[in-house]
Amino acid sequence: MTRTFIMYSVGTTDDFNTERLYESGRIDIVCRCTLASLWISESIRKDTRFIVVLNSGKKAPVSIKFDGNKIVGIEPSENSIALVIKKALSSVKDKEWINVQSGVSVSRRSFQDLVKESKNIYILSQKGRRVSTFSSKDPTFILGDNKGIPKNEEILASKKGERVSLGNKTYLAFSVISVAHWILDQ
Repeated sequence: MTRTFIMYSVGTTDDFNTERLYESGRIDIVCRCTLASLWISESIRKDTRFIVVLNSGKKAPVSIKFDGNKIVGIEPSENSIALVIKKALSSVKDKEWINVQSGVSVSRRSFQDLVKESKNIYILSQKGRRVSTFSSKDPTFILGDNKGIPKNEEILASKKGERVSLGNKTYLAFSVISVAHWILDQ
C-alpha cells in the first residue's frame, strides 16, 4: 500500500528565511506536514509520499514531492526540510519532475494537475462523511494548509473523490495527517 498526501498551500515560492519560517509564507506548516507524513520517531515511512503545491510567489505554482521510499539525508526537523524546499525552488523548471536529491523532486505541476493524475481520492474536510476506516488500497489524501483549499480546487477534487471528516473539530493540518496514518495503521 502506498499512501499519498497532496497539500494545497499558500506557501511562497520566493526566497525565505529558514530561521523565521512562520514569517516566510507559512513554510513552517509545510515543514510540519512533511514531518507528520513521512517520519515515525526515528524512522521514515517507506510507504508514503507527500506532495505540497506552493501557490504564492513569483514562481507559483511549484509542486515538491517527498518519497519516503527513496529519502536519504534529510533530518526530521523543520529547518532541514526548509533547506530542501529552498533547494527544490532553485531547481524547478517545468511540469516534468526534476530530481533535487534522493527522494525529493520538483515540478511546476498545479494542484489541478495532481488531482487529475490521482486515484482513490479522499478530501480531508470537516464537512465530509465521518470516517474511522479507509477502504482504498492506495489512498490519496487531499488537504489544505491553515487557509484551506480554495473552493474551485475543492470542487474539482470532489468530482474525483469524496470528502471525509476525522471529527467535528478543526485540527491543524499536520494533526490530520497523523490521524489518517493512525487509522490506516490499525
